[in-house]
Amino acid sequence: MTKTLNPKQIRKQLGLNQQEFWSQIGVTQSGGSRYESGRAMPKPVRELLRVVHVEGIDLATLKREEIKALNYLREQQPHLLEDLIKKSTETAL
Repeated sequence: MTKTLNPKQIRKQLGLNQQEFWSQIGVTQSGGSRYESGRAMPKPVRELLRVVHVEGIDLATLKREEIKALNYLREQQPHLLEDLIKKSTETAL
C-alpha cells in the first residue's frame, strides 16, 4: 500500500513557501498550488516530491555511477548494503 503524500502538509512542515518548495522539483508555483488544492499529481511529480522533500535527497548530488553501484549492491550484495545502511545510520546519530 502506498502512503498518500500531502504536499501542503509536507511544505508547511519544512517551513517553505510554495515557490521554494515546488521549484526544487521543477514545478511552477501555480502548478504546485493546484496540486495542494487537490488536483491529482502525475506519478513522476509524486516521486520527485517524495525523493526530495520526504527522503531529503539533493538531486544535484546524484551521480549515475553511484546509482548503478547502489542497484548492484541491492541485487547482488543485499547483506552488505544492509550493513552499510546500518553503519551510516549509526554514524549520523
